[in-house]
Amino acid sequence: PPIMLGYATAVCRDAGHKVDLIDAPALEIEADETMKRLMKFKPDYAVLLTSTASVQSDGAFAKEIAKKTGAKTVAVGNHATAVPEDTLEHGFDIIARGEYEYTIRELASGKKLDAVAGISFKKNKKLIHNKHQPLIKNLDELPFPALEFLPNEKYYSAIYKNPFTFVLAGRGCPHQCIYCAGPQLMSGRGYRFRSPENIIKELKHLKKHYNFKSVLFNDDTLNVNKKHILELCDLMVKEKVNMPWAAYSRVDSVDEEIARAMKRAGCFLVKIGYESGCEELLKSMKKGARATTEQARKATKFFKDAGIQIHGTFVFGMPGETVETIQRTINFAKGLDLDFVQFSIAQPYPGTEFYNYLKEKGYLHFERWEDYLDDCGCIKPIFEYPDLSRGEMKHWIRQAYREYYLRPHYIFKAIKQRLTNWSLMKTSLRSAWSLLQYIKED
Repeated sequence: PPIMLGYATAVCRDAGHKVDLIDAPALEIEADETMKRLMKFKPDYAVLLTSTASVQSDGAFAKEIAKKTGAKTVAVGNHATAVPEDTLEHGFDIIARGEYEYTIRELASGKKLDAVAGISFKKNKKLIHNKHQPLIKNLDELPFPALEFLPNEKYYSAIYKNPFTFVLAGRGCPHQCIYCAGPQLMSGRGYRFRSPENIIKELKHLKKHYNFKSVLFNDDTLNVNKKHILELCDLMVKEKVNMPWAAYSRVDSVDEEIARAMKRAGCFLVKIGYESGCEELLKSMKKGARATTEQARKATKFFKDAGIQIHGTFVFGMPGETVETIQRTINFAKGLDLDFVQFSIAQPYPGTEFYNYLKEKGYLHFERWEDYLDDCGCIKPIFEYPDLSRGEMKHWIRQAYREYYLRPHYIFKAIKQRLTNWSLMKTSLRSAWSLLQYIKED
């Protein structure tokens, strides 16, 4: 779900503006049908969430929107924030940098562009960067995302209870990982909490008005602050929310007390960014002094003992990566024996420390932003090291999935687990087929 667009929509709606929100991929509608809806609505401003890989096609669509509706087009998101001039050149009229809810509200209010904080635009062919829009300090003042505009029954994941949606308990992240674009570009290197009471209010709102079977707390790390997560979990139990939920965690943000409290409150799955099984790579990506392989094993045990499933994520291609370190990471993942895993190639997004490192070293190899994805829409490596080629990274991603999921031990455990969970069985069959198609293409 495009949760940030949902927030901006709600902020403008509550300010008295006529709004619409279109999630074309979820609706499975093409550009022509999307344009018909826009032409019928006749917006003054059309806000598009763009990305590094899609900015060229998004910009072309923005030009069509401006031509056929007369709307000013506004680009938002990590890419637009990182390289606003480049994004404008692809066809947008305005860039709303960083957190954009209040910026879009200011635009909608009719303010002159010169007076709107947080935007970049061109005036008389001159590039103008207005002052930054301050981060929202009190997140409780925000309305809940405008989910009434979205096809909520469409949001599906193989590892959640479907349909599901996102909830943000806070924004930002205090950690210094070099590859993570959100904190570096949008939400800041700190964590701003919503009050537990405000979060509970939203969960009750979701239960009353929608048919969601679970929610994912889409914070970078929900349990980054022990006091906050324990208060939230205690209130969930006290208020009898009874909504299954999942969340992101780091290996160094959990202990036995936190894991058990999360389970009591309805947490059925955590997504943990293990990233690597090599201490030297964890250091090179700046995961933090406490994010060690030993701590990873402890965190895994805390959640397993509490009865919470684990989806572990691992990334190949951090500074210092070699074929040997990749194999060590695969072996490490197998040793953790997680319920689900995701192996991916690192994506050096513009504006991140990782991108700047690769650029300075001359390791980036791409001509256009679209080169970030292959013809099938999958992430592909656009960099390589002297000791690790792009071809090797692509090969080892597939090899990692083969080694992990095709183990007899994993297959037996997965079948046993799914025999007692028919919902998980159905989603797993669909995902297993996709995975088999992927790993055989090498």
